[in-house]
Amino acid sequence: MICPSCHSDNIEGSDVCENCGASLSALDAQKARQAPEFVHYPLSGLPKHKVAQVGPSDPVSLAVRLMQTQDVSSVLVMQGDQISGIITGWDILQKVAGQTEDLTAVTCGQIMTPEPQCLHEDDSLSLALNLMASGHFRHVPIVDGEKPLTVVDVNDLFRQISPNLV
Repeated sequence: MICPSCHSDNIEGSDVCENCGASLSALDAQKARQAPEFVHYPLSGLPKHKVAQVGPSDPVSLAVRLMQTQDVSSVLVMQGDQISGIITGWDILQKVAGQTEDLTAVTCGQIMTPEPQCLHEDDSLSLALNLMASGHFRHVPIVDGEKPLTVVDVNDLFRQISPNLV
């Protein structure tokens, strides 16, 4: 730990500088407030997933089939080239399963979460974590302009940061 007064090197965790006696406790507090470097990593470093897409008038059964066959946990609902919503396994379980046996009678537009918040590849892991935590959701589309590139889920973020946690 470098003393801000005399620039002497001190043992990490020292309360005062061994050379000049200046207090070093403010440096410990400042260091504790700094975020670890890995939270600033860009989302572009996360694995890319297939982007399953449906239209708002498509039956929910199509979204379910895409999630199963493409091994994805969400489906983007597209209106032309625009993302108009997102459907996750939670949406299907909470909004459709058990209420109706005919998943072809319910449309994706009826159960989607409309206008999902999106991020960009150069946004940071910390921004994605904050967005998910404050919005109470687990999936975020990553876009280039308005074109969907992938969908990041909270598990992707945890896998990325967990090696840095000790």
